[in-house]
Amino acid sequence: MVPPAGPGVFTVQHTGAETFKLTVKGHAFTSRGEIEKYLAYRAARHTVEQGGTWFTLKEERGQRDTAVPVPVRDPEGPRFSFRMKYFRPVWRYKTSGAAEWSRWSPFTGAAFFATDPKAITDFEVSAEIVVRKGPMDDADPLAFEAWALSDLLVNQVSPPK
Repeated sequence: MVPPAGPGVFTVQHTGAETFKLTVKGHAFTSRGEIEKYLAYRAARHTVEQGGTWFTLKEERGQRDTAVPVPVRDPEGPRFSFRMKYFRPVWRYKTSGAAEWSRWSPFTGAAFFATDPKAITDFEVSAEIVVRKGPMDDADPLAFEAWALSDLLVNQVSPPK
């Protein structure tokens, strides 16, 4: 069992029919992998709570986010929730003394946190998902089977602070 997150750490915003924006906020940065796994776990659990069996990730790309191509359907690719390389949320962060938020996208080609991660005082990582029911489209690299992903990550995650 994953302990519950503190107030305001994990939020869900209903953005459309079966579409949700999930956000994890924190002040104590651990690692990109740990925080993204926690968000993926929460996406899987939220899908189950909504009566879904799988979800698709809607990638948030800006005009300059062209360094990483949009994934294409792959009938021969890995199945179920074991393609975590395609779970790519977008980050916002503040460093000590900064008044403005900085944005980092996995699609820009820029290094993750060009600044020292120890200087991070606040962060937000978000992903938009579409909850689906029925058989999963396992040729879609952005599709994740909720129970399999939840089972994969349940012993690997804890809420950030």
